[in-house]
Parts: sequence; C-alpha cells; structure tokens
Amino acid sequence: MDDQSCYCLLCAAPPSYPEESWDLRDDITAGRIRRYGWNVTGVTGGPAPDWAYSTGLWHTHRAPEICVFGVPGRTGQRIINQVGNMLRDGVTLTDGERHDDVLTGYDVVVRAVRAPWYRRFFGAGLDFCQRPAPMMQIVWPDRAGRFPWEPETDPPYRDVQPRLWMLPDDHPPDQWTRLDPTGGWPFRGALPFHQVHASPAVVAGTAPIGTVLRDEDGTWRFLEAGASAEAATGRVALRRLTKTHPDVLGVADLEPGARATRGPDGTWIR
Repeated sequence: MDDQSCYCLLCAAPPSYPEESWDLRDDITAGRIRRYGWNVTGVTGGPAPDWAYSTGLWHTHRAPEICVFGVPGRTGQRIINQVGNMLRDGVTLTDGERHDDVLTGYDVVVRAVRAPWYRRFFGAGLDFCQRPAPMMQIVWPDRAGRFPWEPETDPPYRDVQPRLWMLPDDHPPDQWTRLDPTGGWPFRGALPFHQVHASPAVVAGTAPIGTVLRDEDGTWRFLEAGASAEAATGRVALRRLTKTHPDVLGVADLEPGARATRGPDGTWIR
C-alpha cells in the first residue's frame, strides 16, 4: 500500500461526528487503541465458526491489520495479540510466508486478504478506519501440519477457514460464501453499525423523518420534512435509527442518487 496515511476516526473524524458524539462501540475501540495500540473484535456464536480481527495496527504502527478464523474467540484474540506484538517489535509480514513463532509446535501461513471480503467480515473495523487498511489472514494447519489448500488435508478442516486471499467469485462454495453476517439486513451498501447522516431532531427522535436522500456515492441522509441536505449535521448508527424510525425500512432499497419523501398519507414517494 503506497499511501501511508491513516483515515481512522482518531486521525480524521468528520466534523459531523466529533469525538464527544461517538457511539459506545467507536468510543471503546478508540480507547483500546490509545491504551494498547490496537483493538481486537471477536465475532462469536453465529452459524459459522468464530473469527477475530484487529483494528488500530495500521493507525499505531502502519502495519497490516490481522484476522484469524475457525478458532474460539479467546484463542483468536491471543493469536492476534501475539502477531500484533511481533509487528510492534518490527517484524514485517509478507503474503505467503510461514511463521513458527505464532503457535506452539505449528507453523502458520500469512495471506493477504482481498478487499471485497472486508464488508462481509470486518465491518466494524472498516467503519472505524473509514477507508480500508491492509489486512492479513493468519492461516493455521490441522494437527498433521497440513493447510486447507493441501489435497491430503481432512475435508472437514478445509471449510473451517475461509480463503480470503481469493476473490469471492473464485472461492469454493462453502459456509463462508453463504454466510450473511447482517442477517438479511435490507439497506444496500450500509451495515447496521454504519454511521449515517441525519438532522439532529431525527437523531434525537423528536421529529419524524420526512425526506431520505441517498447521494451518488451511496451516502444516506435522513431529514425531517422541509429540511435541506445541509441540515443532516448529526451522525447515528443505522440500526439505532431504524429502531427509532422503523418506517425507513420502506426505503432501504433506495438507489444512489435517489430521493424519497413522505406523502400526506404517510407512504413514501420516490
């Protein structure tokens, strides 16, 4: 990655989302990055095996973020912290190389993650970083030391870890390609924890939403009736907005560049 800039909330929080208004998730992530250098997010209890990933290694050390799949949450956290400590101490990671200092008695292989997977598995971190940072997957072997791409590997083991170094269309169909982490979330291009623009009264829930705008770049803006786009000075997580204003689910499929306004009978006019 040639651009060594960092665009995370700690470096480039937008004026419409100052630190004093950060939601709890972003506030905790920022606090851990400030204290430890990075945060570890664990995703557990879903239909697929657990996974974990870092946020902040790029901010603190200009080192790639780390992810690991198919191990229990606490184990994933330990692996990421181990690799994070290595990066802090000056170790560099190269796509395809082996390391014998991550797991006791076994090598791991480091693979570069392809960008189209980011939204699927690392949405909270990507939301905090605001732009993708390099990401490396730590791939671990079975008990015989064999990796998922080796033909003699036990078949059940091959599906435990996704092959994020492949493009999604090239990935063998399995539980990872079928996984929908958002549980059927209807909004296009925005996950539940993404921050969206809204007028302060809409954020507070003191005024109903009268206009929904979706900019050409996909940005969502939610306004009370009669307000201009410039009035969307607040930020709110989209899931929280839908809980306060459940009727906006009716325009979740709004295309970029489109607008919806509420008619006299309460229906949406696109």
